[in-house]
Amino acid sequence: MNKKEHQQAFRLLKNLLILVVLFFIVDRLLGLWLQHRFKTVSQGDIKTFAHSITNPTEDIYIYGSSRALHGYDCNAFTKILGFSCFNNGKQNSTILYHEMILKEMLKKHIPKIIILDFAPKELSWGEASNSKTVLANTILPYTIHDTAFAAIARQKFPQEYYKAQLSRLYAYKESIPAMFNTREDGGQEVHGYRPLNGSKVRIQPMNYTNEVEQPDSDAERAFDSFIKTVADKHIRLYVILSPIFVKQYSTTPSIEYAKSILKKYNIPFWNYAFDTTLYKHEYFYDYIHLNAQGARLFSEKIAERIKQYEDSVNTHLH
Repeated sequence: MNKKEHQQAFRLLKNLLILVVLFFIVDRLLGLWLQHRFKTVSQGDIKTFAHSITNPTEDIYIYGSSRALHGYDCNAFTKILGFSCFNNGKQNSTILYHEMILKEMLKKHIPKIIILDFAPKELSWGEASNSKTVLANTILPYTIHDTAFAAIARQKFPQEYYKAQLSRLYAYKESIPAMFNTREDGGQEVHGYRPLNGSKVRIQPMNYTNEVEQPDSDAERAFDSFIKTVADKHIRLYVILSPIFVKQYSTTPSIEYAKSILKKYNIPFWNYAFDTTLYKHEYFYDYIHLNAQGARLFSEKIAERIKQYEDSVNTHLH
């Protein structure tokens, strides 16, 4: 290599180094701004997650997917049971997500009651795989400053973790839309609960369980861990299959597995999938989510049953 070629190579290396430094500076500056924005979001998934792991105080916590998020009206539980309530539901999540969030919450607070909304295919491979992605995207912003979440990410999502350490923008990549659009679905959030107004449902229910459900061992282990964790803390747990407007079926592998585990702990499993009162198209926003009217009726029904169950248990204890 002659002198001219050496000079060209040096200039190229110098320019690349400048670009790397500029990228690092811009990435960190934008990361600081996003961090501030992240911490000041007033509602939505970011706020719900932050509340449940940093300052949980409520008596009742509700866990589950979007069916929980849109189907459990906290005001109904407070009105009937006299307990404060927070809806910790999360779009596209499964037990893999909620098992981790539960354990983080219990480090700060022990509620009186936990409700887990269980989906018909909660433990299937496809659902679990999607939930792993949701979990990774949710905790990445916390891995920058929180050693506990950093350890979780290194164990469960090492590639994602190291990318987030290299780039702050990458850490916040899935959170950016939520930072600027906190009023999802056009509904007003109330203690984590997000009502869906109106209905897009036709009169006839749709098919739902035609696909073969592949069990996921990680999801099954997470369910076992969720149940055992709650039982060990002596918290009252209710696992509930909420209403769904699909053609009726008898059971699914996920449901049967859940029943077998719950039976060991003497924990009730309440199946309201095809409850005759609520199995009507006018109570659904779409085929798998209750609208605000349906959620209020369903929540009142569950709260009343919990009240009766709690009164019965207390009577036997005394």
